Amino acid sequence: MGISQFVNDSRRILKLATKPSKKEMWMNTKVSILAMFLVGMLSYLIQVLMTIITGNWVGT
Repeated sequence: MGISQFVNDSRRILKLATKPSKKEMWMNTKVSILAMFLVGMLSYLIQVLMTIITGNWVGT
């Protein structure tokens, strides 16, 4: 794949791409926020479980 092929492919993709609507953007934002919240909760639960398992409570 040469540079000219890459430029042609990129140009073709840019012609097909469209700007998302406000509704689609809002849906993507909500899904991203929900995913970040779930990953954060999962990591918090893992940290609490590991603290309990190792008996390394802070303040004891």
